[in-house]
Amino acid sequence: MGTPLDETRSLRRCIRELAALSALSAAWGRTDPKGIAASLAEVLLRSVTAAEFLYVRTLGPPQDPACEVVHTARGEETADRAREIGRALQPLLLSSPGAAPQISNPFGEGEARLAVIPMGYDGDCGYVVAGSRQPDFPTQVDRLLLGVGANQATVALQHKRAEAVLQETDRRKDEFLAILAHELRNPLAPLRNALHVMSLAGPNPNPATLDQTRGMMERQVQQMVHLIDDLLDISRITRGKVELRKERVELAAVIRDALEACRPLIEAGGHELTVSLPPEPITLDADPTRLAQVFSNLLNNAAKYTPRGGSIRLTAEQQGNEIVVKVRDTGIGIPADMLPRIFEMFTQVDRSLERSQGGLGIGLSLVRGLVELHGGSVEARSEGPGRGSEFLVRLSIHSLPQEVHAAQAARQAAPLRRRILVVDDNRDAADSLALLLTLQGSEVRTAYDGLEAIDAAAAFCPDVVLSDLGMPRMNGYEAAQKIREKCSGRVVLVAMTGWGQEEDKRRSSAAGFDYHLVKPVALDDLDQLLASLEVREAPDYGTRNTGLRL
Repeated sequence: MGTPLDETRSLRRCIRELAALSALSAAWGRTDPKGIAASLAEVLLRSVTAAEFLYVRTLGPPQDPACEVVHTARGEETADRAREIGRALQPLLLSSPGAAPQISNPFGEGEARLAVIPMGYDGDCGYVVAGSRQPDFPTQVDRLLLGVGANQATVALQHKRAEAVLQETDRRKDEFLAILAHELRNPLAPLRNALHVMSLAGPNPNPATLDQTRGMMERQVQQMVHLIDDLLDISRITRGKVELRKERVELAAVIRDALEACRPLIEAGGHELTVSLPPEPITLDADPTRLAQVFSNLLNNAAKYTPRGGSIRLTAEQQGNEIVVKVRDTGIGIPADMLPRIFEMFTQVDRSLERSQGGLGIGLSLVRGLVELHGGSVEARSEGPGRGSEFLVRLSIHSLPQEVHAAQAARQAAPLRRRILVVDDNRDAADSLALLLTLQGSEVRTAYDGLEAIDAAAAFCPDVVLSDLGMPRMNGYEAAQKIREKCSGRVVLVAMTGWGQEEDKRRSSAAGFDYHLVKPVALDDLDQLLASLEVREAPDYGTRNTGLRL
């Protein structure tokens, strides 16, 4: 046991180190992510005296690759050595807080105990890993020093990310304004020429000349109206001012309207258009005008960026309770680095003048906004420049009245009973949902974080897990993977979260979730999902029930 004097000295040293670490972010204003990583590793190695090595992996702005460094008492290791250590540590970077995993000491004999500290939410800015052979490592003081250093690096990295996003947005805005000025001037030139023609024609103009001039003016005015409508639409969507006028519509009728709007452009390009729809009627709950606008924008986009005589194919197919509409072309394609940003404002794939086909380059942003307002999603695919593009729109199918009545009658005749685990760190949300599900006849348990969920799933053996994603101690992504391992039978995992972007849905799917619902989830939607899960045999709640299948 240390003396009071030793404890006082240790406390003073800790306070000095904390003060030094707290000032780090101010010194990193002009440092790139690699410099931040190297500086952080060097400072932490001096501060955490028990540490034998420090590994830091930082993630800066999206365009910058991840960088990683390793510092030991002899200085910074080579880049190859840092990558080698990083590969060995990768499986441990998502370790549960509080755990101290061990690895074979990469810089000596024996085992090294690790302290893994994420930077940012779920390590979205990187990780700090300290290693030591000390049996009591990491102590509370060690974790405190490492945490403060990681927090300071997170502040600097997040600032650089925000700065990079602002710079990129500003650059694309300037390009957009230049395109806007160009596109608005284009119709003005022929309109001015038409006015001169009419002035020179005198009081008795040639009828043929007058008809030609009038037709040209109508086309150019229509082009300006289209440009202005697009600007207003994207502004309304951005500000949340678009109000959909939904009604029950057939997909075939919406596609027909879209084809009528874009057929002139397709024919002018000499393209071959193929349309394939399901033989049975598909009913949607949608705004027919806005949905037709979505598909006409995609078809117009395909026609504009496909060389003359190309091929455009529109297909629709039912996948479960969704309809997937695909628009495929043999056009200029999309580079891989542009695919994640293709639906963003002010983004254009090909800015070359010879490819200029008119328009502001906001059509795809409009498509995404309108599709998401309908509760759907849109995705772009391409194998690269010159290999064509494919756009996929996913929308929920509206059940026909007789199907709805049949489903309701079936539920009333034989109430659905499930073993359901509700996981949410918001206790009110978890408890209220559990009460609703219990009143509907299901057997329900609750857990309030990921670690509790794993234990509850192992003991309760649920048929369905309804889980939040962002939770303390262990997030929903990690918990889902552990639950899959613990539950040997079939369990349906449903993410229920406020995160609803396509990247969030891809991430939940990769973690093992079967469905992704965005909060607040309508009870009817949840009922419909639970009812869609078929039961192979009557549930027996005295034993484990694994009778659910998708």
